[in-house]
Amino acid sequence: MDMTVDVMGHSLVYWVQDLHAAGLLRRGAKVLALTSRGDSRVMPNYGAVSAAKSALAAHVRQLAVELAPAGIGVNALRAGLTLTPALIRIPGSDELARRASEANPHGRITVPEDVAEAVLMLSAGDSSWITGNVIDVDGGEGLV
Repeated sequence: MDMTVDVMGHSLVYWVQDLHAAGLLRRGAKVLALTSRGDSRVMPNYGAVSAAKSALAAHVRQLAVELAPAGIGVNALRAGLTLTPALIRIPGSDELARRASEANPHGRITVPEDVAEAVLMLSAGDSSWITGNVIDVDGGEGLV
């Protein structure tokens, strides 16, 4: 559990600290983390990841406040269920994908291009006004 929370949660802080210390985060920069519904939903075999995603959301909020004076935005993108190598390793992932597709108002699961589009939109301007959020990129999957 410690390794999972460190790698999937705390690593964001270490990464941002190093970038900031190196002067690589200038006004208008965006820090975007990727998360999942595991931060708020309970699923079998997902406890350590759930704890890590909860820690990640807390770090996003904290970093947003700390970096706001420098004009840097910090957010997490919470993608809907997406067919990835990590998903395939979860027992019962086929059933999860089927249910998510059926429940999603768009009738499909999230694809990497959906997330890429959100990254582009959030990165487009110099504003740091959108900050400290966990933004759903799921086609409404989380609504049902």
